[in-house]
Amino acid sequence: MRQPLPSPVKVETPQGWKPSDLHDPFEAYVGPLFEREENGERIFGFIADERHVDETGIVHEGMLMTFADAFLGGAAHRGAGERSCVTLSLQASFLSEARAGDFIECRTRIDRTTRAIIFVSGRFSVGDEDVMTATSLWKVLGER
Repeated sequence: MRQPLPSPVKVETPQGWKPSDLHDPFEAYVGPLFEREENGERIFGFIADERHVDETGIVHEGMLMTFADAFLGGAAHRGAGERSCVTLSLQASFLSEARAGDFIECRTRIDRTTRAIIFVSGRFSVGDEDVMTATSLWKVLGER
């Protein structure tokens, strides 16, 4: 396994969270990302900053999709017994706006697992308000 990559941006870790190990150079560039456990559930998050917003100050949908790929991909990796997975499809519904300074949390769920495909969904929220939901399919490498 590759060594975790540091994010080039330094952000104070929110209380109750720990930095996520990032192995993908692109994820490290847009991070840092954080995680915590709650009642056996792994929850992820990030602090939106000026790198993540469009010209109006709203978090860009492409950035939310990037984070969805990272967080849902991590869930797929765990669901596949720590085997490598690649994205087959990723669909999102954008429900509300997030802005720079917002802490965006993601809760993931494994919806179904086959030998070769992992089905994952996620909910992204700022506080109690959902800003995006996503569903995805992941191919377990080496499986048919």
